[in-house]
Amino acid sequence: MGAERDLTVGSAAGNDHLSRPEIAFISGPINSGPNEIYFHTHYVSRIQQAIENGHDFVIGPIPSGVDADALYYLLGYPVAPSRITIFVTLAEEQIFGPRFRTLSVNVQVVEGQMTQERDAAMTQASTYDILRVRTTEEARAFYGGMARPGYVTNTERNWRRRRGIVGDVLISAEEINRAMGYPASEVLSPPEVKKGVMGQLREALKRHR
Repeated sequence: MGAERDLTVGSAAGNDHLSRPEIAFISGPINSGPNEIYFHTHYVSRIQQAIENGHDFVIGPIPSGVDADALYYLLGYPVAPSRITIFVTLAEEQIFGPRFRTLSVNVQVVEGQMTQERDAAMTQASTYDILRVRTTEEARAFYGGMARPGYVTNTERNWRRRRGIVGDVLISAEEINRAMGYPASEVLSPPEVKKGVMGQLREALKRHR
């Protein structure tokens, strides 16, 4: 009997004729504002499109901001937990792993301690990004004196990594967002989502902390 084929997604020996879903890596700021307005304004429509197209999702473990917003939104949609994978470092596994498993989502432990190692694994495990970077003006309006002009966020690093951009190449948030298909000017609007369901999920997760 011949050797069994390796069916690992992305492996050289994988069966190319098998249909594999696209996998979206959702990433963004760790604070999405009052009522998660940044998430609802810039992410929801793209996530909905991915859901309708039958895509799977990978998300980081941060318990606030876009990571958390995306998880609660997907589960509340509802999307089957088997289609969602949360990536964690070894340290994050100790802190967050049990909580995520109560939600029946997949938990992928990365052999490393750095968040950039975890994010790099998420890029490798996915086929495209759902992300947006705050512009300098947005960051100043949101963070005030705490804003750091020129700081490269992990979200921007995810965008750069997907494209193989290394070094100190200066790329504006506007350029990144245009490349992701966002219009040059977007007006924040009140969220229109299942806030009740998301709130219930948040409370359920808090009970397992």
